[in-house]
Amino acid sequence: MPFPPYTKTFHTASYSSIDPSRPDLSTAGKVVLITGGGFIIGPRIAHAFATSGATKIAILGRTVYSLEQTKQEIEAAHAGVTVHTFAADISDEAAVHEAFEDISEALGKIDILISNAGYLPDTKPIAEADVEEWVRGMTINVKGNLILSQAFLKNASDNPTFVHVSTGGCHIAPMPANSAYAVSKMAAARMMEYFAFENPQVRVHIIHPGIVKTDMYKKSSECDLEFPFDDIELPASFTVWIVSPEAEFLRGKFVWSNWDVEGLKAKKEHLLSSQDLTLGLQGWP
Repeated sequence: MPFPPYTKTFHTASYSSIDPSRPDLSTAGKVVLITGGGFIIGPRIAHAFATSGATKIAILGRTVYSLEQTKQEIEAAHAGVTVHTFAADISDEAAVHEAFEDISEALGKIDILISNAGYLPDTKPIAEADVEEWVRGMTINVKGNLILSQAFLKNASDNPTFVHVSTGGCHIAPMPANSAYAVSKMAAARMMEYFAFENPQVRVHIIHPGIVKTDMYKKSSECDLEFPFDDIELPASFTVWIVSPEAEFLRGKFVWSNWDVEGLKAKKEHLLSSQDLTLGLQGWP
C-alpha cells in the first residue's frame, strides 16, 4: 500500500457495501449526467448507475464515437435504460450550457452530476514546461468545472448532488513533473468547496477515484511514477455509494474511493464536527 489509509481497510476493488445493486443505494427515478462519459472510468460509472436503477442517464464527452459505443453497451446490458449522448468540451461554455438545457428538456431536471472529465498536461518539470500546455490543465480542469457548476445550477432538480472526480495527487507530497495536473486539480477541488459553501442546497462531494489504468495514467508513467492499480469497478461503485443517503454526512468532504465506507461511517460524528477531509494549511489553526 503506497499511501497511509484513513480507514483500517484500504480497498483496491469493489465490495459488498458499495455494490450498486444494493436496494439502499438505489438511484431509481434519478436523472444522472456523467462528463467524460466515453472513456475508461466514465462508462463504468454509467454502468454502475444503471445497475443501481437509474434509467435516465446522460453522458457528455468530446468524442462522438466513444459516447455512442458507451450508449450501445449500457442499453444492451440494462433493459429499460435510456442513455443520451452529448458531444462537448467542458471548457466550451456555450456548448456545455446548450447540452445541459437539452438534457433538462429531454430527461427532466438533473439530480446527479458526476464531473469526471479532466486533462493531464504534459509531464514536465516547471523549468521545462510549455506554458500554454501547462495552462491548458487550468482551462479544462478549473474553467471547465466552473462552467459545469453554472450550467448545473440552472438545470438542477430541487435537491441535487454534484460529485467532482479529483485526484489524491493534488494533496499528497509533490511528485516529479506533476505540477500542472496537481495544481489544476487542487484549484478545482478548492473551487468545489466554495461552490458547496455558496450553494448549500447542492450536495457536493470531492472524490479520488483510485489509481486506474487510464490514458492519463499512461501519460504520467512518462515521469517514472509507478503505483499498483485499483480495479475500475471500485470508483464506479463508490460513486453510486457517495450519492446515497448513507454518505450524506460526507458532503463537502474530499474522500478516497479506496477508504472503507463502514470505517468512514464509524467516524461520522467526528467528521460532522471537524474540518477533517477538507483543504487547508497543515498545523493551523
